[in-house]
Amino acid sequence: MAEYKTLVDPETGEKHDRAVVLAEGDRITSERQREEYRRIQAQTNGRAPEFTVTNMHNIDEVIEKVSDKHCGYLLYLQCFVNYDAILSNPDKTAMSREDMMRTLKVSRSTVYEFLAEMTAAGVMYEDGDRYKLNPRYHFQGRTDNTAVVKTFVAKVKALYSEVKARDLGFVYKLLRYIHLETNTICANPYERDVENTLPLTKEDIAQVTGLTEKSVYTKLRNLKFGDQYVFAEVVYGKYRYYKINPFIFYRKNGVPDATLREMFSIRNNFAKKAM
Repeated sequence: MAEYKTLVDPETGEKHDRAVVLAEGDRITSERQREEYRRIQAQTNGRAPEFTVTNMHNIDEVIEKVSDKHCGYLLYLQCFVNYDAILSNPDKTAMSREDMMRTLKVSRSTVYEFLAEMTAAGVMYEDGDRYKLNPRYHFQGRTDNTAVVKTFVAKVKALYSEVKARDLGFVYKLLRYIHLETNTICANPYERDVENTLPLTKEDIAQVTGLTEKSVYTKLRNLKFGDQYVFAEVVYGKYRYYKINPFIFYRKNGVPDATLREMFSIRNNFAKKAM
């Protein structure tokens, strides 16, 4: 579990009464480190896309306790977490239950139900009049852990505007299966040798998500926002397997390689050709 200590930054002497020490050597500590993270995100021609971080090793604990719909809300609310794990409005103020209701575009009773499940599961907790995400699962900041997935804020916001929360919850359940090098949904996402990757079929995905094969196949083929698809189907002889859009979810640093970029723009390229 996340551990809370008073730490002293060795370079500045700054104390951090609630510094968060994460599993796998992750940590969110000083403002100096936050500034360094922001500097790394900045690019020559502007800022890199904003993202939050999901710990792949730990989200099984969330999935076991949280409904699909609420996993979808959780994935969307990650877009509003700050470096102190506080859910915040665009004006930087802490997000209240009423703010959460407006952000999620749901009723007051739905928010109460969601928060009750989140806090009971230890995924979120109240800190005075603020709500925080447990950084054991999701946070914003740099990490040395490679078993994480970056979630790009602008893309998830766009996706939430066009799909149901349960569909977003389906996507959430697959984050733990994203391969580092290829973005393939696979059984061994930490395998370094791509020749040994074990892709999940639609039947496998149905089993790990608890849905019917028909429902899974519909989502894999049709989930999209604007002209962006969430998944790409790869046909190899009699086999079919799936990759997740690297412009929405990605594990590596930098930009996706040319093959992945082409794969998720190819439908648009065909559409342009037909015009």
